[in-house]
Amino acid sequence: MKINSEKNTFSKLFDVSRETLTKLIQYELKIISFNEKSNIIGKSTIPHIWKRHFADSAKILSLLTTIVKKKENRKLTICDVGSGAGFPGLVILILNQEKKVNFHMTLVESNKKKCSFLKDLIKCFKIKAEVINDRAENLNEKFDIVIARAVAPLSKFLVFCRNIKKDKTIYILPKGANFQSELLQLKKQWYYDVNIVRNNKEIDKSGGVTIILSNLKKKK
Repeated sequence: MKINSEKNTFSKLFDVSRETLTKLIQYELKIISFNEKSNIIGKSTIPHIWKRHFADSAKILSLLTTIVKKKENRKLTICDVGSGAGFPGLVILILNQEKKVNFHMTLVESNKKKCSFLKDLIKCFKIKAEVINDRAENLNEKFDIVIARAVAPLSKFLVFCRNIKKDKTIYILPKGANFQSELLQLKKQWYYDVNIVRNNKEIDKSGGVTIILSNLKKKK
């Protein structure tokens, strides 16, 4: 899939305006420029930013929208753990400037250079969000929703998030085709409810999914 084709597919699937598409094009160029000095994403994925990174992040916004509506549009707090180049959190924030779903996002990233990159983009796009240069396990603030992409297997990831979760925290986590093995490992340590949303085949034919975990309780 060529880059222009990926942009067209993205625009169609996520129903974005020309203004939002322009912002994402700027974001893409900033990633490519930053990557020349410091490795913020894998070089092999640069030709596929729209499909591999933007679309895999953008799909989460519709899930967030559903959750916020169920909570009667109460302003929910969201933590993007290990935000890196801004996936999925910053992509969601850019899209939400148009969609206006009621939430507050905190981007957590332990790498100082990546944090500076995120802060520059937030300023550039006039986004309301917080960036924290730290690890999730060092935080004490509690969040309604935790999102993350390619940080760690589920069982390890929940350990990282132990200080930021509430009793009813919901986790929204994109995963690859091997997600079932991660869920089996998780089942040994946790009780949980799970909803598995399969990726649209126009952007991913590998069998990837988004896992939504809720009502987590540690087994004794």
